[in-house]
Amino acid sequence: MAAEKAAMTTPRSVYVILMRPLISRGANAMTLRGGHGSVGASHISPVSSMPRRAPHILLMLGLVAGGASAQDPAPSDAAKAMVGAWEISNAARDKTCAVTFGLEAGAGGFKLELDPPCGTAFPPLKTVAVWAMGPNDSVRLLDGKGVIILDFTEVETGMFEAERKGEGLFFMRTQAAIKATVRTAEQLFGDWTLLQEFEKPLCKLTLANAPAGADTYRITVKPGCAAPIANFGLTTWRLEGGELLLAGRTGAWRFSESDATIWERVPPSTDPLLLMRQQ
Repeated sequence: MAAEKAAMTTPRSVYVILMRPLISRGANAMTLRGGHGSVGASHISPVSSMPRRAPHILLMLGLVAGGASAQDPAPSDAAKAMVGAWEISNAARDKTCAVTFGLEAGAGGFKLELDPPCGTAFPPLKTVAVWAMGPNDSVRLLDGKGVIILDFTEVETGMFEAERKGEGLFFMRTQAAIKATVRTAEQLFGDWTLLQEFEKPLCKLTLANAPAGADTYRITVKPGCAAPIANFGLTTWRLEGGELLLAGRTGAWRFSESDATIWERVPPSTDPLLLMRQQ
């Protein structure tokens, strides 16, 4: 009775897997191999065979259960460090996009939030659906089909850079870092040097505190400037959108802060121009 009860409670899937190997390949397909000769199919007893097959069946069932309960890998430390509010901009930073990275799983990556103006400032971002970490801890923005829209690489601590063919460079920094680096005019008053290479100055000038209009101040150019600088005719300067604008008779140059004492003309070009504070 115990054997019959066990047979009745054995799951059908286990019963089939267990019994199929016991069917003889002889002439009589319904003849089963047993310890005391052959018996009919009506006398099949799965319990007597279970001890030999049970470990294998339990292993199979364990693998299936394990696969069903498997979870996605935990986010890397690099991915966790990206969580929060960031800003994407072009080189001139006259176009910006606020983006927030999260760790909620999405199709092919993690979910993110892009401010509505992002699609207007940067049309390719309209299709971005998720973000993911790439090789060497690069940060990738992907569309719904997994196509990489932007692939950012960290070029300095907290500063990421990406490039799209025909569209130039894109930069990404945390919004907190941007707010922390906002300069005031008072911090820039003083003597500066324009140069293309270190130790090869082109012109020395003073960002004076003499007003020349609303939030605009005068530039005093020292004698001995290189012809291209002298011909540009620098007259005034001001801060605009976190950048330093030097205006002259023939146009204006924009500079972005590289560190506390050096500003670099943007957008970058093959003819770089640096502005360095004199010590």
